[in-house]
Amino acid sequence: MVIDVRLRPADPLRIEVPATADRLAQIRRSLAGWMEPIGVPDDVSADIVLAVNEAATNCVEHAYQDSPEGEMVVEAAVEDGRIVVCVSDHGQWRTPSTEPTTRGRGLPIIRAVGNGVEVRKSTSGTTVRIDFDVTDDQRGGQELGSRTT
Repeated sequence: MVIDVRLRPADPLRIEVPATADRLAQIRRSLAGWMEPIGVPDDVSADIVLAVNEAATNCVEHAYQDSPEGEMVVEAAVEDGRIVVCVSDHGQWRTPSTEPTTRGRGLPIIRAVGNGVEVRKSTSGTTVRIDFDVTDDQRGGQELGSRTT
């Protein structure tokens, strides 16, 4: 016997924390915990956590260099079968160096695993919006937000 269980639509996730390295694990755990009952496949979830961790790490390392403290906000929602995550700060954008270095791979990693990436820079901060498609093909025909047991 097959039982089709439809979970209620996921409430959006909002995490607002100081932009410090010790908060990155909290963000990863909260995001992964939010995605699990929605039915996001493990491999897609891992990509989402990786990309969001990179964006949040950029907030920690770059946004508040001239300020002793600052905040970062991570917001995630389900929109039309996609997971959309925004990582925001109220710091200042730092133009990446054009010199060869072992650093500066965060945005390329985010672009490699996300299906759409938009970086919005303004005088009031930076927001990185990342879209992740969760299609029927990736889900084996199962709709996002439902599980069959």
